[in-house]
Amino acid sequence: MSEFDVVGGRVLDPGQSIDAAGTVSVAGGVITGVDLAPGGAAAGGPPAAGTQDRRTIHASGLLVTPGLVDLHTHLYPGVSHYGIEPDTHCLDRGVTTAVDAGSAGAQTFPGLRRYVIERSETQILAFLNIAVQGMISSLVGELEDIRWGSPEQAVARARENPDLIVGIKVRLGYQMVGNDPGPALRLAREAADALGLPLMVHVIDIRPSLDWLLPYLSRGDVVTHCFHGNEGGILGPDGRVLPAAFRARERGVLFDVGHGIGSFAYRVARSALAQGFPPDTVSSDLHAHNIDGPVFDQATTLSKLLHLGMQLADVIRATTAAPAAAVGRADRIGALAAGREADISVFDLREGRWPLPDAAGTTEVVERLLVPRMVIRAGQVSELTEGAYGFVGPLA
Repeated sequence: MSEFDVVGGRVLDPGQSIDAAGTVSVAGGVITGVDLAPGGAAAGGPPAAGTQDRRTIHASGLLVTPGLVDLHTHLYPGVSHYGIEPDTHCLDRGVTTAVDAGSAGAQTFPGLRRYVIERSETQILAFLNIAVQGMISSLVGELEDIRWGSPEQAVARARENPDLIVGIKVRLGYQMVGNDPGPALRLAREAADALGLPLMVHVIDIRPSLDWLLPYLSRGDVVTHCFHGNEGGILGPDGRVLPAAFRARERGVLFDVGHGIGSFAYRVARSALAQGFPPDTVSSDLHAHNIDGPVFDQATTLSKLLHLGMQLADVIRATTAAPAAAVGRADRIGALAAGREADISVFDLREGRWPLPDAAGTTEVVERLLVPRMVIRAGQVSELTEGAYGFVGPLA
């Protein structure tokens, strides 16, 4: 399907201040225009003139957004114990760009590129693990022996792959680095600074408080798992968001959800939101140990943030324009703009009652669920089924 129009849906692109009924036109794998109903500002040109081969995709009653960008996933099956198939769990669930968050290090990245990234329909970018082997096993933390960390190798590998490597990743939980995260942080900081790329830091279960870490982070760096309920959390003993977190945000540090299997607690997220501290980006931390729950997929993660009170436009921004900017690709992905590659997600925003667990043992009933119905990646259209999504209908 080389030329088509997605017609009649609610076009929501918060990064461009678009929220109106309209038509998104595509030709040759590229968005040719977004034509909005009266009352909305047009973006790009009108739909292309009809041709014999041009088709119409009817999206009445559905939400049409830029292709979702999931900033934190694990996509190296067969090497990392976390690895999942990207197309099955990302593209087929409405995510057109997935960012692998440190599954591969300098010595394992060539395999990720050759055997996963280059063979997937999902567009995949990567944060490179400062540990040369990456995240290959749960038996031993990747930096319990600090000799596995190599800024020199990380910098060299990133410079060989500037089209794919968007930053450096380090996990500072005691399970990965022991009780002193300082040496691992210093190695990761050195590599990120040498490259001029952001540093993504896994903060769940760090033994010092988050107050210790945040002064080492600067504009564009990413704190992932920001709403976990374990050691090293964003809330102080008094239940208040740490003042250091507000100061870090003011200087441009980004706070990312990274739901995962143990990194998202409703109570922490709800408290942070009530105190005026929403996430900058919403990501799933989707991997082999949580695809059957509590994460399921990125759309379900977004639904949980809607449930907690984030506005729909803010949730969509946090999985489109915001992560696109975080990985330095704001001019390529995360927007429905004429001339861009046609990455488009189509959802049903369904009302009902669904029990969804967090990662801390609490289940809450959400009343709005984003259900992926169609995904368009580089102009290729895939219609999705509810069976693939895993929810067959609302509770009685």
